[in-house]
This record gives sequence, C-alpha cells and structure tokens, in this order.
Amino acid sequence: MIDLSGLLSKASAEPIYLQIVSALRRQISSGSLAIGTRLPSSRALAQDLGVARSTVVTAYEQLVAEGFAEARRGAGIFVCDVAPIRPPEAPPRPQPAAVPPAPGMLQPGAPDPAVFPARSWARCVSRVARMDPLSLSHQEDSFGDPELRREIAAYAARWRGIDCSADQVLVTSGAREALELAMDFLVEGEDIALEAPGFTPTQRFAAARGWPVRWLRAGERGAEVPRQMAKVTLLTPSHQFPLGGTLPVPQRQAFLQAARERGGWIIEDDFDSEFRYAGQPVPAMAALDREGRCIYVGTFSKTFSHALRLGYAILPPALVPRFRARFFQPSAGAAITAQRPLAEFMASGQYDRHIRRARRLYAERYAAAADALAQWPEALGSFRRHNAGMQIAFHLAGGLADVRICRRAASAGYGVQPLSPHDPEGRSRGLLTGFCQSSAADLPGQIAGLRRIVEEGG
Repeated sequence: MIDLSGLLSKASAEPIYLQIVSALRRQISSGSLAIGTRLPSSRALAQDLGVARSTVVTAYEQLVAEGFAEARRGAGIFVCDVAPIRPPEAPPRPQPAAVPPAPGMLQPGAPDPAVFPARSWARCVSRVARMDPLSLSHQEDSFGDPELRREIAAYAARWRGIDCSADQVLVTSGAREALELAMDFLVEGEDIALEAPGFTPTQRFAAARGWPVRWLRAGERGAEVPRQMAKVTLLTPSHQFPLGGTLPVPQRQAFLQAARERGGWIIEDDFDSEFRYAGQPVPAMAALDREGRCIYVGTFSKTFSHALRLGYAILPPALVPRFRARFFQPSAGAAITAQRPLAEFMASGQYDRHIRRARRLYAERYAAAADALAQWPEALGSFRRHNAGMQIAFHLAGGLADVRICRRAASAGYGVQPLSPHDPEGRSRGLLTGFCQSSAADLPGQIAGLRRIVEEGG
C-alpha cells in the first residue's frame, strides 16, 4: 500500500504533482511498493490527499512516462518491475588539471621549440588565410596539397639530390605513417628486412602482421648487404637509427642492385639527415636509384615541428599509379590546415634559412655534449663522434643495465632513453642522449649529473 504520510509537504515549494511523483518514485525504487501493486484510482488518491483529481492524473501520467508504472485499460495503474535504484552519489569534486611532466633533460630526437620560427610561420598562415582561405580546410587530391608537393620535390632535389616530380610525392601525417603505408603496400605477405638495432615502431608493425623478418645487423657504418634479400628492406642510410653511422655509397649501391635482382624494394627512412655538422648532408640513397626500387621517406617533425604532423614519401614513378589506385582519400592524420602555409614557407626560402640556423645551433650543442661525454671514464662505456643527428648513442660497459639507469634518470628529471629496447637480438645496451633542447652552456652540467646516476646505477 502507498505510504500517504510522506507524499506531500506543506513546507515544500515544489508543485504538488511533482511531490507526488517524487514520493511514489522513491517507494517504487526502494521496493516499498511491490511489483504489480495496483495504485489507488486518481479519484480515491485525490480525496485522500485533499487535492484536485487532475493533479493526481498528471502525477500518474508522469510515472507511466518514466516507466515506474503502467496503465492497463479498464484495470487501473500498476507498479512496474523497476530494480532498486541507488540514490545518486554526490558528484566528485573537480580536481585541478594535472600538469603533464616535462619531457626531461637530454631527450633524444626532440627539436628545440624555441628554435621554431613562430612569427614567420604565423605570417605565412595569415597570408594564406587572406589569399586562399579554402585551402586551409579543403583538399581534393588524395596525395596532399599540390603546392606543398611541388615544394617538397624541389626541396628534395636541392638538399637530398633526388630527381623527382610533384606527382611522386605523397603527403602523410609523419614519417611513421609513410613508413607503414609503404611497408603494408609492398610486403604483400612476403618477408621484410629491418635493421637491428632499429626503429621499434616498424618492428612492432611487422610483428603485428606476422611478416617474416630478416634482421640486418647494424654497426657503426650501417648494415651489410645480406646474402639473400628480402622482398622489402627498410634502411636508415644517412644516419642509422639509433647508432648514428652513415652507410657508405658502395653499400648503398649494392643494396639497390640486390633489390633490383630480387625484384624487391628499399624504403629509405631519412628522418634527420639535414643535421650533419661536418660538411654537407650526404645525398640520399634514392638519389642513386636508377631502377626505381627505392621509396624515400622524409619528415618535418625533426626539422620543423612535431605539432605539424606532416611527413612525406617520394615514390618511384612505377608505383605512383598503384598507390593512386588504393589511396582514395587524403591521409586522415595529415593536417590540411598546415599544408598550404608550409608550401608558402618553403617557397619563400624561409624553410631553408630555418634549417641552416637550426643546424648551426645544434652543431654547437652536439659539440658540447660530445665533449662532456668524452670526459666519462672508459669503465662506463664509449661512443662514436658521428657529427650528425639529434642524439648520441653512448654504449654502456658490461654489467650496466640501461633500462634501470634510464628509470633512475627519469626520476631525476632526465629524458634519456635506453638502447636495448631497439635491439630485438638483445646485443645492445646504452643510453640515447639528446642535446637539441639544452643550451651549449648547460650541457656539461647536465651530462655530469647523468654520469653520477650511471656510476651509482653500476
């Protein structure tokens, strides 16, 4: 039976019909009114409560609409099967937004945000917004903005010696997407050769697809040509990742010849070749390719900004129609808004000037970092001065665990990374040490602090 005592309150400002609804809803939810109980007629309940019948009718209609009761023609209003409902808990107090941890000192491979030419970039974005605002939000070509692709082709010829047209350029969300697109397109269920140590995302990508992997042991001068070439070979010839060596031209030519004889393909990951601090950048492997067996992959994340999320692949002419046939939509991750401004930035010569400035600054920092690491005793390990790239691979002496040391270093504010996770064969231990985000004056002290952590971790 309905508990009439709690249905109405004279002190409440709530409308009477809502008081009735709330009280009956509580009794039904708590189980005080059993499932199937017939509620009093609207006339009877109105008399008991001393209210107008229309008020009770409105309350009953609301309960039926909410599913707490059902109306049976000719029989009345009955309680529905409603599981007991817990009263709503008080909402949690809002917590202040957590401040993300800083990336850490000596983080490898990370450009210095302070080097980014923000004002010049903003002027390019503003100019494009005034002159061609549609290009910031609309793109018809699945390979990317045509003007950006023309500028990339010109840049590749200027800086990397690659003879190509804009039709061969595919804009992606970064080097990683370009690598994965090329791998997925070319392997076709056959085998792939990867450097060891090498880039872990490509290793995981191959493993997830179950491809047979041939490991190319990489040394200080890159990988040796294997006796049996895989269908696809992925190389970092200009600056081997993560060790830092440069693949000699004869070995590059031998890889290309072996790929031609196998009917296979080379994917060249040229992730930071602009940053060579002694002499000029080495021409790309794709510049030596006369048989159309090499896909070149570049990125703006290292030279310009991670935030732009832009990279590209330069395809051999024979592969362009095949990629076109399967690549119907623009890359989902490649920022359309940034493509035309970047084309404008490159066409104006500002991109080349930015790279020259960044290379000059990073050269000073590389020298400071290398000089500081050279002070470490041989008992801790060794490294090679490659005078290139955005990180230095310091090889730890036996008995020193790089993962444990990096974990301890992270707690002290460092961003150095262990070398061992990049080596599927488990032969490498070391520290990948960055320098681009630190000033030349700060690097000796930072590296001295890291040395103390390494010595304590040994």
